[in-house]
Amino acid sequence: MVPQTATTSAQNAPQSAPQASNSGSNATTSSLTEPVEFIAGDSLVFRLKSGSRFTTLFGGAKVSYDGNVLTAQEIDLLLSKDELHARGIKSDSGWVGRPQIVQGEETFLGDELSFNLKSQRGRIVNVETQIEEGFIRAGVLKAVEDSTLFIRNGLYTTCSCLLDPSYSLRSNKMKMVGKKWIYTGPIQLFLFDIPTPLWLPFGFLPAQDSRRSGPLPPTYGEDQFGFYLRDWGWYFSLNDYMDLQLQGGFWTRGSWETKGMYRYRKMYSFDGQLMIDYAHFRNGEPGDPGYSVRQTGAFRWLHNQSIGQRASLNANVNMSSSSYLQAVSQNYDDRIRQDLQSSVKFSQRWTSRNLSVQLNQRQVLSTGEVTMTLPNLSFSQSSFKPFAKKERLPGTKEGIRDKLTVSYNFNVNNQYRFSPLDDAELLARGDSLASEINWFNALFSPADYERATGSDRPFNFSASHRIPISAPFSVRHVPLLGDVNLTMGPSLSYTEDWYLESERRTLSEDSSKVLIDYEPGFVSLRQFNTSFSMGTTFYGLFPVSGFGYSGVRHTVRPTVGFSYRPDFFSDAWGNTRSYFDKNGQEITYAKIAGVGRGEQRALTFSLNNIFETKKAQADTSATNSANRRTSLKLFDLSVSSSYNFAADSLKMNDISLSARTLIFGKVNLDLRSSFSPYQITDLGLRTRESAISLSSPLGRMTSTNITMSTSLRSSRGAGDRPLTTPRGGFVQNQPSFGTSNPGLATGILQNTFGTSSGTDFSIPWSLNLNFSYGITKAGASSIRRAIIDASFDLSLTPNWKMVSRTGYDIENGRMSSTTLALSRDFDCWQMSFNWVPFGLYQSWGFDLHVKSGHLKDLLRFRQPKSDVQDRFGAIRR
Repeated sequence: MVPQTATTSAQNAPQSAPQASNSGSNATTSSLTEPVEFIAGDSLVFRLKSGSRFTTLFGGAKVSYDGNVLTAQEIDLLLSKDELHARGIKSDSGWVGRPQIVQGEETFLGDELSFNLKSQRGRIVNVETQIEEGFIRAGVLKAVEDSTLFIRNGLYTTCSCLLDPSYSLRSNKMKMVGKKWIYTGPIQLFLFDIPTPLWLPFGFLPAQDSRRSGPLPPTYGEDQFGFYLRDWGWYFSLNDYMDLQLQGGFWTRGSWETKGMYRYRKMYSFDGQLMIDYAHFRNGEPGDPGYSVRQTGAFRWLHNQSIGQRASLNANVNMSSSSYLQAVSQNYDDRIRQDLQSSVKFSQRWTSRNLSVQLNQRQVLSTGEVTMTLPNLSFSQSSFKPFAKKERLPGTKEGIRDKLTVSYNFNVNNQYRFSPLDDAELLARGDSLASEINWFNALFSPADYERATGSDRPFNFSASHRIPISAPFSVRHVPLLGDVNLTMGPSLSYTEDWYLESERRTLSEDSSKVLIDYEPGFVSLRQFNTSFSMGTTFYGLFPVSGFGYSGVRHTVRPTVGFSYRPDFFSDAWGNTRSYFDKNGQEITYAKIAGVGRGEQRALTFSLNNIFETKKAQADTSATNSANRRTSLKLFDLSVSSSYNFAADSLKMNDISLSARTLIFGKVNLDLRSSFSPYQITDLGLRTRESAISLSSPLGRMTSTNITMSTSLRSSRGAGDRPLTTPRGGFVQNQPSFGTSNPGLATGILQNTFGTSSGTDFSIPWSLNLNFSYGITKAGASSIRRAIIDASFDLSLTPNWKMVSRTGYDIENGRMSSTTLALSRDFDCWQMSFNWVPFGLYQSWGFDLHVKSGHLKDLLRFRQPKSDVQDRFGAIRR
């Protein structure tokens, strides 16, 4: 049957129907502002009784008004009340034509529906709807004008199988306000249709994944400080450019911690985060022999800012205590960290110049040694040709004078070094309390600095100028030799260093030791060196064919150079001083650092070889001659050394050999060796006797390093497994310090400071192998090392994934750090098991949580277990 269509205007009844009036009252007019369009697939029935205008649409009925679309098997239009009533038909096979209303991006499906066109209010029985990742099923749902939903006998889940979800949160009363939060009365967790003991007197659930303030769920566990709840707190969505996260934790035996993270970001301008952590740990009870209290903390700041088009400000500051990294931080890289590094850098760029001001700090955790640069200023002028002609006549060549190239570098360095004395030295000096002085206190107190380090020189200032000059040119023809291809490179480098003090050594009155004093005053060190290099390139072809390859091309790049530097340690340059030792012998020393000692007249040479071949394709047509052959590099081989004519003996330096190849297109092989041309004595001292012979043409081997690596993986699957986040918790490429998960309050900045690698389930398996072998011969002794590392991931089934990383030290016969992660992807849940079977951080962990980002931290079961003594060893000491 042809569908029946009609339209009713805002003020009139259907065109085919006359106006009707309620008995005893004036004519009724509609208050709607737009036409109501309706379609019936089977038939339309108009009932025009006294005061009542009633229309029923049968069979595939549809009503549209003001962006709202209602479809159902049957729809009643109460034109006098501006109301709609819709229903489906229940058959033996189920419901047919259940009412469905679409309002913007929202869709509601139920058994019965009533809707007022004027007030936009509605009521649905046995309703189902989806709010972003969440699904709601309710016995009755009422909607009002401001997008508020009132729900009776409600069910909320993130499982798409709404009729029989694997989990759901159920409550007799629910209210959703503004499509953001769902507030409930008493709420209970159901697994399928089985109620669980997890019951709360009230609840509020996130309805959408966006930035909003809210609570952060805690993590729980137990260690030597007792049972703990950590990471609970509140997330504040301050505005579109910044947010704040405050968290805390406590232990049942009196320990506690607080931490805050402030993040900010302005698009195309700056972004960063500031993290401050503080922890108070109490070990034991007052009066116990091992009772101790330890405070520890961390301050971390990341900042990246673009200032205009040519300037930038970058900061990476990490000022954490060693006890915090080893005891409080839950990041694996923090626990094994040996040092901390911080930097703040401002840089300005021009067309040919660069300026940077940088503050650096490096702290060695094991010794407490701190090195800081306050500040480091660097200015550079890129290469330019001061004598080049701006305009050159056609046909004229560029002369040597035109090719002269100059650049300039200026560097100012003010270094602070804090190297504390050990406890034995402090005890011998009678000042054991100086061990409590840290680098920060010593920075502002010269007296404390001298007590802690035994030195009265906290700062070391220097400034340096570098002016390299070069004039490269090419030679294409040489008399008697004909056409050649030579590249010449004469160069001169001038260096001038400035210092504010110089060193003076004297012998003590009892001649038992040498006293070192530093005299204030400006001192400059001027040095230079010059060199000349010559290189060329030529080719050879070996007519070798086989295995589908034709010919071997040999590319040879020899380079020969000569460099000269005077002996700036001689008295003529004025860079040295002397004193007489107890035997009356004059000892000469450099009064400032960096003085070049010994004359150099060195001949340097290197030879680089590249071997390639080409594979002929089956297509030999002339039109595809450019694509018939593909080049394949077989291997590289390089040799280099130097000979110093100015040395009194042992003039030849070590010979360096390096080779690199790719075996079968899969295995990378890298070889680096060093050979000495001289023999050694039984004590390991070099002699003038040559070590070069027919059996060892390069001399005596001093070191060799071989590295082999390969990466194997299967082809991708059908693509039905998307790239997902790590399910086994095996996270790679973590930042230097971890960022807390905002939990329910995921912000726009969650990906600003590094993201974790995903687990690609579309690759059934992959394997990475690395093997390194090295031997170093230091005199008569030698040191060997042989380490193999492996990592793999394997999709056991489309839903099971196993990832592991391990290594083995062959020389010492022990395993390196090993991690195994097993994960399972359920329809609505994720399960992971992590295991570190041995080593310093032996541990295991189990995690089960829903996949939805809304409820991942709320509905999560986590069971951690670790070696408590190793984990909190730093605090216990």
